[in-house]
Amino acid sequence: EMTVLTGPTGSGKTTFLGQTSLDLAEQGINVLWGSFEIKNTRLMHKLLQQYMKDVLPIGLGESNISEVEKQDAMTALTALADKFETLPMYFMKFHGGSEVDDVLDAMEYAAYVHDVEHIILDNLQFMISRQAIDGRGSSFDKFDMQDIAIEKFRKFATDYNVHVTLVVHPRKEDEGAKLGVSSFYGSAKATQEADTILILQSDGKRKFIEVKKNRFDGTLGHVPLFFQRKSGRYTENPDANNMPQKTVVPSGVKAVQDTQQLIKARASSSASIYNDIRGQHPT
Repeated sequence: EMTVLTGPTGSGKTTFLGQTSLDLAEQGINVLWGSFEIKNTRLMHKLLQQYMKDVLPIGLGESNISEVEKQDAMTALTALADKFETLPMYFMKFHGGSEVDDVLDAMEYAAYVHDVEHIILDNLQFMISRQAIDGRGSSFDKFDMQDIAIEKFRKFATDYNVHVTLVVHPRKEDEGAKLGVSSFYGSAKATQEADTILILQSDGKRKFIEVKKNRFDGTLGHVPLFFQRKSGRYTENPDANNMPQKTVVPSGVKAVQDTQQLIKARASSSASIYNDIRGQHPT
């Protein structure tokens, strides 16, 4: 199955997908992330905050709390990272413009070796930008390149029986205007190939996720979204007091001194699997 997601710039598409990927991973579904717009270290920071359901203890050296409180906070973060590492979540090392065939190789490897069931690609425009930069595309055939990529991802989802969620930027619209199926950038290929179409609507005052196409069930509709800044997560309830419960982590884990180094280490260790991946998967 293939899902396409769009929404205005800065509306929270990556935040929404991060929360979705965590929900899937916590249910035991193997998830593969392909983040082409933001680096894995930044994505990992977001995911850790969403997983902790609280603000990460960063910048403790400049905060006005006791050394014991700092140590306790770092101990909790280390334990959280250790627990996060057990989730069936993997990360591709691509960033920015990338060859579609290389991305497909990494996806095939992950599906074969790690039994990945859900793949998130964020986003299509950043991924295929290299073809245009290298001179293989022009303003006349950039839509063709996008269509070819979508067709390949659609075929991969069918052949390997995985769910591919693809983020596609919208066309330039008036700020605050409601997006529709015709708002997807490029030709109609993305919406035609997709089994499910999701649009993250935002008019500056309210935000909701709208299901515009559902090939297998037919059920359409929308769900309101309210962002909880402390947890970095969305909720359906506007009540700020209705915060998600913090993830419980084991106690007694030795603290580390550098939070940013920890986050970077977790991202790099998972991402390195897919470095120079082309040709490594079984044929």
